[in-house]
Amino acid sequence: MRNHRTLMLSAAAASVLAASAGIAAAADNPAGFKTSQPAMLTAVKAGVEITPLLTTGDTLPSGYRFDSIPDGIAVRGRGDGRIDLFVNHETGKVPFPYVTAAPTAANGENDFDNSQVSRLILNAHSAGVLNGSFVISKLAGYQRFCSNFLATAKHGFTRDILFTNEETPDYVLRKTNSWPLAVDDAAAEEGGVVVALDVRTGKHNPIYGMGRHNHENSVAIPGYGYPVLLSGDDTFTSGPLTGVFPAGAVPAQSQVYMYTAPTTNAVLNDKGDLWAFVSDTPGVRNYYDVLPYSGTVVTGHFIKVPKDIATGHNPDGSEMKAADKGFPLPPTNGSWQTDLRSVAPVGIDGPQWVLEYWSDINNVFQFVRIEDIAYDKREGMGNVVYLVDSGRGRRPDQSLDTPNFRSTNGRVWRMELDPADPTKVVSLTVQVEGDDNPVKTPTEVHQPDNIETTQTGLLLTEDPGSSQQFPAGSADPAATTARLWYVPFTGAPEVVAKVDQSGDGGPTDVDGRAPGNWGAWESSGIVDASEAMGPGTYLINVQAHTLWIDKAPGEDNNNDGQPDFTYKREGGQLLMLKIPQL
Repeated sequence: MRNHRTLMLSAAAASVLAASAGIAAAADNPAGFKTSQPAMLTAVKAGVEITPLLTTGDTLPSGYRFDSIPDGIAVRGRGDGRIDLFVNHETGKVPFPYVTAAPTAANGENDFDNSQVSRLILNAHSAGVLNGSFVISKLAGYQRFCSNFLATAKHGFTRDILFTNEETPDYVLRKTNSWPLAVDDAAAEEGGVVVALDVRTGKHNPIYGMGRHNHENSVAIPGYGYPVLLSGDDTFTSGPLTGVFPAGAVPAQSQVYMYTAPTTNAVLNDKGDLWAFVSDTPGVRNYYDVLPYSGTVVTGHFIKVPKDIATGHNPDGSEMKAADKGFPLPPTNGSWQTDLRSVAPVGIDGPQWVLEYWSDINNVFQFVRIEDIAYDKREGMGNVVYLVDSGRGRRPDQSLDTPNFRSTNGRVWRMELDPADPTKVVSLTVQVEGDDNPVKTPTEVHQPDNIETTQTGLLLTEDPGSSQQFPAGSADPAATTARLWYVPFTGAPEVVAKVDQSGDGGPTDVDGRAPGNWGAWESSGIVDASEAMGPGTYLINVQAHTLWIDKAPGEDNNNDGQPDFTYKREGGQLLMLKIPQL
């Protein structure tokens, strides 16, 4: 995922990426292409080996070019010495950030394309890239694909289905030119949908009933004999929804949802049910009710979400809004998502607001910011899932949404589902506690993002927000770039690797800008590739947000004679890790 941030402009050093795509190397190497660019990740743990595979801008002989902001990764062995990788690109045509009232090229940024999903074919022995294509292209008009998950027979599916997820609240048009659009455009649709790709046929479609919210991931849970998927609301805002509820009544706005269906076809045809997690523990309704090291054990259950609220559609197929359910309008003061289609500051009224308000009035448990989800891969423990809550990264001088300035470094929650009935929650506890120390504590994970489980512990990537960043070259002993953590089930956490931002900016920067803050790049998309590529093999991405390899003036949509934003293509890299003894 991406936090709101201020990006520096592109580095001249990065401009060589497309020119040095390594086409000759690919032709000379029948085992496949590997990038000629240095690794954007450095090993910290002894024995870890890191191999960069593809860098943004690399172009294969087929003409496929690896696009920017690589995120979620799914691995599929083919049984013929080759491997399929499905890699999300978290791009979108909605500027991010954007100043609606006075947009300029300097205060707004946009990606060149809508979100896409790459299918890469790798040599299973060399990890060389044999070919690439887009299985979901920019033509579909999807925005900001974050994590993805490949559901297979082990998860109760009769064929392989890739689930990918939009992390956006904005209204768009489902076509190449998806933005901008008018407030009253009847063809507009609010983002935040789950998209299912049938790997065999190549067909994909949105599953609206899986919930209209900011999805990070949708993860299939094994052991139930039918499809059961968990997803989280990776909300961009947090705090009391003032003007709608009494001040302080709703300090968090993120929920955990479950989607169940009897068959694979029922999922693809959206014939399943959406459920929302509710606490049964008296006095515990949200993240802040669980104090650090309190030992609180929450029990609960999932309640069914009405189908129309889940899909966000009225009977005539139109987008559901507050008035359709007799709900109040969303607040306009920034405690809810702001509508970029309007110059006046108004909250986005649509399916996401309707689901949010429904969750609040039905006492659904409110987390702060649920990112990725993973289930326990140890034998017989697939009903145990880990929920990454990125938290808010609040400093003591920021009191908008956190009682006692809690929600600093984030948390990982452990949720145990009843093995016979996934809608029953045996327990919810804190597995990794980050809120016992202030931001920038080096021994705490800084805003965990993606997660993978191993037989002995958890692997966590970081997406440090602005409160966790440091000036490039900082002498602060706590200064660090984003990291990859290993958190054993028993024992002390340790850093496996850290992002290398040495290729960012400097004296040769064509725009004369200094390098971006340490922590402005993120580690992302960690996934276990051991079954397909050998024991101890993992794949990961680096999103080099302040390294731009291409830029151009955006359109003038307000007719003031000036570009309203800057198009940019960020750097990034796909890497292979060998991590022994995990």
